[in-house]
Amino acid sequence: MIIDSHVHLCGPPHNQESAAISIVEGGTFTLPFKRGECTMELLLEDMDRRGVDMALVMGFPEMISNKHLSELMKEHQKRIIGFTGVTDPKSTDSVTQLRTAVEDLGLRGLKLHPDCHSFSPADPEIVPLISCAAELNVPVLIHSYPGGMVRGYFNLSTPGHFDTLKRHVPEATIIVGHMGWPRYLDLITVGQIPGVYVETSWGLTSIAELNGMAYTTKLLRMIGIENVVFGSDWCSPQIGLEQEKQITLIESLGLTREEKDKILGGNIAGVLGL
Repeated sequence: MIIDSHVHLCGPPHNQESAAISIVEGGTFTLPFKRGECTMELLLEDMDRRGVDMALVMGFPEMISNKHLSELMKEHQKRIIGFTGVTDPKSTDSVTQLRTAVEDLGLRGLKLHPDCHSFSPADPEIVPLISCAAELNVPVLIHSYPGGMVRGYFNLSTPGHFDTLKRHVPEATIIVGHMGWPRYLDLITVGQIPGVYVETSWGLTSIAELNGMAYTTKLLRMIGIENVVFGSDWCSPQIGLEQEKQITLIESLGLTREEKDKILGGNIAGVLGL
């Protein structure tokens, strides 16, 4: 089974020219695709074309409502699993938002973005939210692509902060998004912390382009094959080409069939109890 651990969808209306997400400290970031390109129908077409069985949809309040994502999950229950977003992880209301999404709407994870939400995974202010996720037994995928999206917040999303987060909430299940690129060497330590997983989108292809296939194979084994999960950050057919690149790359690495299958779906299936 192939499971893409990181995709996005937009909910209605799809006729807006572009999608934009809010930055907690003020302003917005316009995403590099149109809402009409980020639909369930187009996602399924790409998944079917590439043999992807299931995808985890990361929620952003400005992109898709939890209610609509929950409805899509029910309609396509064998194809997608929804992760909720929250408006501000440091606010007390975020805990209520998470509980409602999981207990009332059936979503099965939480997605956080340090750049947009203006927090570090090491911040004590997010401990109540992460503790709630642990109590609800849902994983938390946290963006870790320093400087890759919103400028001026590089240090907020570096992988070293996840070590502190796990000290604060050791029982939490944390997924490090994008392999922490370009600070991926931190994952040799962070990725081996119990309950921490490393998601490959953009990071794995960048590492292979910079260092070659043999290096990338060795790095994954140093992180721990059982701790790595395939993701593409799909949000349109054009950006979704990363999905194809990731699958092709993983299949081309000097890994055993068992190791490849764990990364492509087995590990995240275990996390979610599929």
